[in-house]
Amino acid sequence: MISKFIGGFFLFLLFISTAIFKHYGFTLTQSLIVGIFISAASFLFYEFVIRKRLKIRVIILFSAGFFLGLLLAQGITLSLYSIFTSLPYLQEILFITLPYLFGFTAVEVAKGKPLAELLKEERGLYCTPKVVDTSALIDGRIVEIAKNGFLEGKIIIPRFVLEELQNLADSTDPMIRTKGKKGLEMVSQLRGLEKPPVEIYERDIPWIKDVDSKLVELSRRLRAKLVTTDYNLNRIATIKGVEILNINDLANALKPVVAVGEELVIFLVKEGKEKNQGVGYLDDGTMVVVDNAKHLIGHKVKVLVNNLLQTSAGKIIFARVKEVVK
Repeated sequence: MISKFIGGFFLFLLFISTAIFKHYGFTLTQSLIVGIFISAASFLFYEFVIRKRLKIRVIILFSAGFFLGLLLAQGITLSLYSIFTSLPYLQEILFITLPYLFGFTAVEVAKGKPLAELLKEERGLYCTPKVVDTSALIDGRIVEIAKNGFLEGKIIIPRFVLEELQNLADSTDPMIRTKGKKGLEMVSQLRGLEKPPVEIYERDIPWIKDVDSKLVELSRRLRAKLVTTDYNLNRIATIKGVEILNINDLANALKPVVAVGEELVIFLVKEGKEKNQGVGYLDDGTMVVVDNAKHLIGHKVKVLVNNLLQTSAGKIIFARVKEVVK
C-alpha cells in the first residue's frame, strides 16, 4: 500500500512539474523533460538518502545512460525534423522512453548481463528476502547454509539486531559476551559471502520496543521469511502470518532415518534414567538409550534398535546390546 502511494506521488510530481513549466511558456517537450528530471532527482533522493537502497555506482550508471538516451532522442528528432513536425506527440514519447531505456540498460549491463540475456522473455524466479534474527546469528549454522546455496534471495540483517548483539558482546557475563561476539562474527562472515547478497537494514520501528515484535513487523512489511531458532518467536510470527524458516527444524529434517530392527554402532558415555541403562549419541546428536548396558559405559557397542520416540526436544532411540565392538 505504501509503495503504491509513493509511486503515485512521483507520478503526481511529474504531472505538476510539467503543468507548471508549460504554464510559464515552455513547450510541452521542454516541460516534460524538466518534469522528468525533477521527478527522477526526487526519486533518487528518496531511494539513496531516505531508504539507503541505491549505491552511488548505480546512480552514476543510470545517469550516464539517461543522458545518452536524451542525446540520442535529440539527434533523432533533429535528423527527422519533417516527420516529427507532422507527428507532434511522437517527439514527447521519444524523449520520455529513450532516456529511461538507456539508463536501466546501462545498470543491467554493468551487472555483467549480456544484451542477449536482457532481450529474452524468460524471467528469473522471484526470491523472497530473508530476515535473520539474533538467535540464528548466535547459532551460527546459517553461514554454512547460505554458503552452500540453500538460502536464495537477499539476506536482511536489521540494525536493531546488530545493536542487540553489540549489547550482548559488551555484557559483563562471560557466557553472554561470548554469544554476542559469535553473533557479530557470523554477521561478518555472511557479509563476506559473494552470494546471497546481505543487506544491513538501517530503518528502525521506534514505536515497537520489543525486538521480536520488530522482527515480525519488519518481515511482514518486507514480505520476507524470518530465519530463527527461537521457538517462542516461531509461534508469534506464525500467528501473525509471517513465514518462518527454523534452522532447528531443518536440522531435524536432515537427521538420518533410523528404523526399528536396524543395527547401530555407538559409544556409551553415561548412565540412563532407568536402572542399568547406558546412553550414547549418534553423530547428529540423537540420543540412544541402551537397556542393560550400564556395565558397558566407556565402550563402543553394536546395538539393535527396539523403538523410536519423537519428543519436542528431538528423537530418542531405544535399543539393546548385540555385541561389544573391539
